[in-house]
Amino acid sequence: MEKSEIASKMEIRNKYLNYRNSLSLGERKEKSSVIWKVLKQEEAFQKAQSVLVYMDYRSEVMTTGLVQELFEDTTKRVFAPKVEGMDIHFYEVCSMDDFLEGYQGIREPAGNLEKRFTEQMAKERNCLILVPGAVFDRQRGRMGYGKGFYDRYLATMPELHSAALAYTCQIAKHVPVDEHDIRMDMIITENGVIK
Repeated sequence: MEKSEIASKMEIRNKYLNYRNSLSLGERKEKSSVIWKVLKQEEAFQKAQSVLVYMDYRSEVMTTGLVQELFEDTTKRVFAPKVEGMDIHFYEVCSMDDFLEGYQGIREPAGNLEKRFTEQMAKERNCLILVPGAVFDRQRGRMGYGKGFYDRYLATMPELHSAALAYTCQIAKHVPVDEHDIRMDMIITENGVIK
């Protein structure tokens, strides 16, 4: 990748992160709550037997309340990510007590191998992965934070149905995507769903 391409990607990422960061805590709570309602109406969510969640960090769409609700839903298993080297793996969690402070202070599961989400599970069940990000577009392109954790993970789990959670202020006209960047199946915002 050319230096100018990397610079322009960083500029785009920073611009939209600034938009997201400018939302007040109250606005983020309110919009996150609407995003969950929209998500819960989606067939992919309703049919999912396993939901791979992310734990919100900084100004991301908040997921903590949604995760707590999921713990009360006996029809769904919940898995959360843990950074291991340059990759993420998802482990089953059953309550907020299953989290420890992990990578960059983000809440992560302990990482018990017996609880790891596997390719076999992805093939045998209806599974939905919720994906964070910095900026998205209407063609379902996504730009994360530059480490490629989710793109690498999704490349190994093609059966997973993906739903990115984003505030409308994170939707750009166009996101520069590379071959290895994976488009989302849908992007859920407070103003509806991009498919």
